[in-house]
Amino acid sequence: MKRLEPYESKGSRTVLRGRECSNVLLLPDPAQIALALSAKVGFDTGLLTGNTLLVCYEGVKKTVVEYRPPGKTGLYFEGSEAPLRVPLPGMLMIRVTAEDKSPQYQVYAVKKRPDQMDTPLFHLPLPNVFTSGSICWGTVPTASETALKRGSLVEDWAVFLGSRFGDHGCNSKSKSHPQDIRQKLIDLEKRHARIYPKSDLIPAQRTLAQVLGDDRH
Repeated sequence: MKRLEPYESKGSRTVLRGRECSNVLLLPDPAQIALALSAKVGFDTGLLTGNTLLVCYEGVKKTVVEYRPPGKTGLYFEGSEAPLRVPLPGMLMIRVTAEDKSPQYQVYAVKKRPDQMDTPLFHLPLPNVFTSGSICWGTVPTASETALKRGSLVEDWAVFLGSRFGDHGCNSKSKSHPQDIRQKLIDLEKRHARIYPKSDLIPAQRTLAQVLGDDRH
């Protein structure tokens, strides 16, 4: 290679003159241009009125936050074939996707449907959820590629709550049963409890805004 020099008949374009004196246009890759431009584009719905609370785009990164109202749910635990019918508190699921990377999830409990970004979050009283809010999926497959492109987490909730829960992440989820949240859930079913007691929830020491990295609130 000798040097880079202007190609006379093409104005400001640059060419690379090789050993065979052939001219090769050095044009940017369109895909790289699109990626660079998209990285600067952002869109945020702000808090919405339905169960889908927020959809945010930051370039190729997409964040969806969805609320699930409190209610009884059938849960499967390892070692048992029959589901445990237990009341669960209101819950939040946060899903972050970016290009072809695996989706990242966080789940929390809330005492009410969030109507502002500084809503306090609580540790979700379920196994297989770490105190960071992240989910221990194990070998459970996540939502389909089609579902990951949507602004809804219906399939994500179904996969998460429909999977079989194990013995990971069982502690620090309940004030009355701090060592094993499963014992709390078993107790609730035995008592035919209709609601999960809000007073039993343990604060996660963070708000929705802090989890989302939103410094405007």
